[in-house]
Amino acid sequence: MTDNPLVSIIVRTKDRPELLKRALQSIAVQDYRPIEVVLVNDGAAIFDPVFFAEKMQDIPLKYLNNDLRGRTAAANLGLKNCGGEFVCFLDDDDIFYSDHVSTLSCFLKESDYKIAYTESYFVHSEYDPVNRKIIQTKKYPAQTMDFSKETLIFYNYIPFMCLMFKRDVLGSVGGFDEEFEMCEDWDLTIRLAEKYPFYHINKFTSEYNIWSRNTQSILNDEQLLFFRKKLFAKNINKITPSILAKFIFNGYWVNLKYMEDRINCLENEILKMQKETDGLMEGKERIWEENQRLWEETQRLREEKQKVENKISQLENYINTNTIKVPKKMKSVLRSLIKNKVIL
Repeated sequence: MTDNPLVSIIVRTKDRPELLKRALQSIAVQDYRPIEVVLVNDGAAIFDPVFFAEKMQDIPLKYLNNDLRGRTAAANLGLKNCGGEFVCFLDDDDIFYSDHVSTLSCFLKESDYKIAYTESYFVHSEYDPVNRKIIQTKKYPAQTMDFSKETLIFYNYIPFMCLMFKRDVLGSVGGFDEEFEMCEDWDLTIRLAEKYPFYHINKFTSEYNIWSRNTQSILNDEQLLFFRKKLFAKNINKITPSILAKFIFNGYWVNLKYMEDRINCLENEILKMQKETDGLMEGKERIWEENQRLWEETQRLREEKQKVENKISQLENYINTNTIKVPKKMKSVLRSLIKNKVIL
């Protein structure tokens, strides 16, 4: 038994069962309990909930069908059916690290904050459907920063998967606005930021996938631009000279932090490559030394072989110059004895 509060993880999925397995596996290995998963299917694919429930082991899974009503409606359906004191979200193509839930829930349990968020890595990925593998092409820190509700109006600097909420705060703002088919998470965080402060935990606990241009469509880009415009129009009345000044000031520090994080990532990659190079050089040196040893051993064996052949030749000359008739069988025996160094 534990006195830890229940954490509900709402997972939205749409026709990506292979990616969904990976996301659920990242939940199954969490070092925190109790957890429940609310899986909302917004796609046409029919999933076997028993199959996914078995993958979750001791974590209960609620399976809901959203009847293709869209990702925002799927999020609200998940909220209506979750029972945890704390709530977080995970899309089917992203993953949590094993300490994600414990990092956030333990902080919220002990503090007066109702909302907290961690750091995430942006991972550029391509999906190989033949081998059913996700291939990572690039990985770097997301451009996260300490909480600023002013900056949040202009720039969504918190990956939604990084956030954990006390469940009551989500109800206090009416959940997700279903007028938004995209940017619904950004809209929600702006409304929450008007009422509650967020606490930033400077720790990486997740990976946010960014898919290649081959995977994402131009239509998605156009839709994203449309809903961003819609979001700015909704919040235009909040933009004052003071808020604009804070955004510009905070933007400087965000870019500075981003550059520092990228430099650190690149330096770590350089160190990793240097270690790999050093290892290869050491391996090359070992191979060269082994080749040298084998060459020397080969030379020694050749010299010994030559000595044996010389002795055989000397004996044959002796036999031929002296009129000793040695039977052929005896010659064969003598050769064998000489080769085996019985007679020198």
